[in-house]
Amino acid sequence: MAAAISSLASKLAFRWIPSLMWWVILVSCIPLVVLIFIQVWLRYVFHVPMLWVEEIAITPAFWFYMMGAAYAVYERTHIRVDIVEIAIHNPKRRLIIRFISSLITLGLAMLFVWWGYQFFVSDLGFKMETATLRYPMIYGRCSIFFAAGILGGFYFWVETIDLARQLFWGKPPLYERKET
Repeated sequence: MAAAISSLASKLAFRWIPSLMWWVILVSCIPLVVLIFIQVWLRYVFHVPMLWVEEIAITPAFWFYMMGAAYAVYERTHIRVDIVEIAIHNPKRRLIIRFISSLITLGLAMLFVWWGYQFFVSDLGFKMETATLRYPMIYGRCSIFFAAGILGGFYFWVETIDLARQLFWGKPPLYERKET
């Protein structure tokens, strides 16, 4: 029974949620590109700027950026500085540096979760809307908490635990970053 639950949790965390994240990125990218294309076409070809396009485009933009950030954490392709890893040749010391870096990043990610939660609760209370269409801003801004906060934070936890397993118990990495 425990093995079945573990297998289900592993599939959820490392197969289904990343697949869902990828689809959210794709689905949010398409209307974003179309809306920006419409805005550029209307503004520079017909000389008729439409404010509603910018107000609507903000929602897929938020989801595209925040879910993209969470997906980058899952893939372990998020931005990081590799100078120390290049300068240090000892694999154990490199792992220690990566672990310390991961702890610092995890702390910042947890601050982001807290900040995103506060932002989300604030948006629920104020019911902020766009100026022209009165479109609820929470539709896009909730991605800060749900996508970048919760999902990104979860995958930073996974990375930190994986590095701790390698450093303290000599276990192999759970997930290897794809080098391109």
